[in-house]
Amino acid sequence: MWVNELPFKIAFFMWKIWKGKLPLDDYFRRLGYFMPSKCWCCSNPDEETTTHVFFRSYAARTTWSYFLTNSGIAVQGLSLQQAILKCWTLQVLPRIKPIFQALTSIILWELWKRCNSYKHVDSVSVSRVIYQISSTLQALVKVRKPSIKNVPHKWPDLLKMLEHYTPSLKVTKVLWELPNPGWVKVNTDGVSRGNPGRSSIGFVIRDEEGDVKYALGKETLEVTNSVAEAIAIAIAEALKYCVEHGYTHILLQTNSMMLKNVIEGKCSAPWSVIEYVEEIKEIIQRWNVSVLHIMREGNQLADHLANYALDVGGIEAHNFEQLEVQGRKIVNSDKFQCPYLRIRVARS
Repeated sequence: MWVNELPFKIAFFMWKIWKGKLPLDDYFRRLGYFMPSKCWCCSNPDEETTTHVFFRSYAARTTWSYFLTNSGIAVQGLSLQQAILKCWTLQVLPRIKPIFQALTSIILWELWKRCNSYKHVDSVSVSRVIYQISSTLQALVKVRKPSIKNVPHKWPDLLKMLEHYTPSLKVTKVLWELPNPGWVKVNTDGVSRGNPGRSSIGFVIRDEEGDVKYALGKETLEVTNSVAEAIAIAIAEALKYCVEHGYTHILLQTNSMMLKNVIEGKCSAPWSVIEYVEEIKEIIQRWNVSVLHIMREGNQLADHLANYALDVGGIEAHNFEQLEVQGRKIVNSDKFQCPYLRIRVARS
């Protein structure tokens, strides 16, 4: 339930806490409604304020102390906002950081649920709040790290496990393969930096020997902010070049599985690429074109050309010698069938 529903709810809930806009007595007082104020969830009631309910009450202090003290964060002297920022900016291992960023939201959510339960005469103990928070953190770790079989429930044990956890790696060999005789292979890629930002395309055409027939890397002003749009432009321009220069048997490779599926009609096209996809489909219907997916590691030359266009400037080459040094190295590596290694954290 938490994984499916919480992102939007918690984002809105956290904004309300940060701005002090939850329907508590201090908020109504700011609106001009003065009334007797009592915190419903305390045995010794105090004024119901955002700070009291979420940080200064006995339940809040006990909950924050349990999770923050076990994380090496001193609670004494902190305000609610400072405690939230401490968790968000704490210097921890990258795999633990998302857990700490979620921690504050989960704590505040459970304290809010407890506060509302008391208003409806349904008491919730502090230990129950800590248990619920620990259960949610445990579920979050299971989703993010499905390869871990036994995720501890207690917060100190969970932290210790994550600190000493060594993820298993999945290594895949990726190979740029030579096309069949009579065919050319076209590798395409696009880059978009920023939102909005500069964008570029890159594509290269190689024959059955792996020799470069044409390569292009250039900045494009047509793209708004979508990498998919940049890749679609690269594919369209590459196919148009092939048609204009008499290449009739074309193996088109892209590292965008989404665009491959769009071109093949397996899924609908995003609005930003519809125009280019229609142009691509028209060419494919008239010529012998096969669209293939390749992992990014095997698409290095097209990726290099697109990035080179932004970092250095446009490049155009009609043969191997006209490429710059790094481009020639990639061509030689592909021609000699040197594999690339794709290393990822195993998901299961």
